[in-house]
Amino acid sequence: MRAGTKTAVIEAENMKAKVTGKLASTATPIVKTIKKNVFAFKKRSPIPAKGHQKASWMSAINECVGDGSELNQVVVTTQLEEKDGNGKPFVLQKKYNIREGGRGFKAFIDDTNAWSEAGLTEDDLYVERDYTKEFGGQELVVEVGHRKTGPKEWEAYILGFHPAGYEGPAAGESEASE
Repeated sequence: MRAGTKTAVIEAENMKAKVTGKLASTATPIVKTIKKNVFAFKKRSPIPAKGHQKASWMSAINECVGDGSELNQVVVTTQLEEKDGNGKPFVLQKKYNIREGGRGFKAFIDDTNAWSEAGLTEDDLYVERDYTKEFGGQELVVEVGHRKTGPKEWEAYILGFHPAGYEGPAAGESEASE
C-alpha cells in the first residue's frame, strides 16, 4: 500500500460520516496482499534468447522494396534450433540494402564468407547464382541481439554469422587474456 493511502481512505470515510453523523476515525481499508518470489518486471512477446544460436540457412532472396523498379534488397532467412512456446523454431532474417551506394553487397559477402568459407568476391555478384540452393539447409551459428521497437515491444535481430560449432566471443567482446 502506498504511503498515505490509509490516511486518505480514513479521511474519505470521515467525509461520508460527517454527512450521516457517524464518525469513522478507525476505518481500516481491506487490501489483498499477493507475494511472489519469482517475477519479471515486464513481459514481451516470445523472441529467441540473446547470444549464439545454432541455426540453418534457409534462403537468400533478392527483392524489390520501394518503387519496385529494380531489385534492391537481399533477404537472408535462417531457422534457429531454439523453439517458441508452441514448439515452432524461431525464424530470423537479415536484410541487406543493395541500392546504389548501399553497403549491402560488401556486408552480404562478408557475412556469407564468415560462416560458409565460400570465398565470395565482388566478381561473384555479377554471376547469376542460386544462393538458396547452394547454401540452403547448411548449419551455422547466428549471433542474436535484442532491440526495443516500441514502449513494450522488443525484437530479435541478427548481429552476425559464424561457422557451425562456433563458441567464441560475442560481437564487441574480446577473449579474456590471462
